[in-house]
Amino acid sequence: MVRYLAPEEKGRCEKLWAEAFPEDSRAFRQYYFREKMKDNRVLVSEKDGEVIAMLHRNPYRIAMRGTVHACDYIVAVATAETERHKGHMRSLLLAMFRDMYEEQMPFTFLMPARESIYLPFDFRFIYDQPRWVLKYSPGLRREEWKEEALAGDLAEWQNAWLNRQFEVFAVRDADYLLRMQKELASENGVCRLIYDDDWFIGMESEWGISEREMRYLYTGERYRSLAGTKPAIMARIICLPEFVKAIRLSEECPEEEITVEIGVNDLFLPQNQGEWLWRLTKDGSEMTQASRFISKGRGPVFSIAELVQWLFGYRIPEQAKEVPFGEYIEPFHGIFLDEVV
Repeated sequence: MVRYLAPEEKGRCEKLWAEAFPEDSRAFRQYYFREKMKDNRVLVSEKDGEVIAMLHRNPYRIAMRGTVHACDYIVAVATAETERHKGHMRSLLLAMFRDMYEEQMPFTFLMPARESIYLPFDFRFIYDQPRWVLKYSPGLRREEWKEEALAGDLAEWQNAWLNRQFEVFAVRDADYLLRMQKELASENGVCRLIYDDDWFIGMESEWGISEREMRYLYTGERYRSLAGTKPAIMARIICLPEFVKAIRLSEECPEEEITVEIGVNDLFLPQNQGEWLWRLTKDGSEMTQASRFISKGRGPVFSIAELVQWLFGYRIPEQAKEVPFGEYIEPFHGIFLDEVV
């Protein structure tokens, strides 16, 4: 049986969490079940009254070129060891896709334990996480952030910092930052405010019980250097017409408006499947479904997985060259999704 747990039932999945994620400390698990369970949705498969598979839909407000959408971050995807390879996770993912489409969610995202688990469901990498290092500066100093009253101002600063560099990111507010403080504390973490003499220039945090690591570093380019990147976040388009509203023509396009025809293959969300008329302007775009079926020779055909990498600016599929004025279709420039749970 696949269903969402009622709020008072959510504690029933803690046993499976402990089994599936033994690397998580007890303190972190307690933080998660105390804080994140307040507003998330837990989809489970049950057998004989026990939770045997689960996924958690953790809600975030995601900015997409200035428009904010509700998008869920999928975490705690797990199946009991004795119940693996029986199709439980497939059932959960397909039920989740259907529900998200009804909610008109543009996309969903996750940090995979293994990429291979999610490739068959058309998730693809869209974000490589940077590892920044703070550069030395003679006037550099740090102060631990303890004053909760500053949360609103710091959230406003983070949003401005993100908006200058990225087009897709999780919107911050005071509650976001205060919850992050609790997340850090669960792993003996600390957040520091960074100053250059008396100028506030950014924030950094580190955490870890047995081994310390940087949780984040938010500061300007002149104060940071890139020490490396790694693929971190996979995403899947859910409601295609909703997603493309933020995709536009570049200012360099010689036409103010174009309409192209493309085919889309989506095995799991038939609402996205078929031929689409895609009208684009320099302010955005809209898609109208011309047919549920794809006719040979009517236009280039994309899998939904190819579209997600193209439109997030991660990788351009070969058939994009076949789209009239395709070189002027402007994907998102700059993705920043560094959430853990």
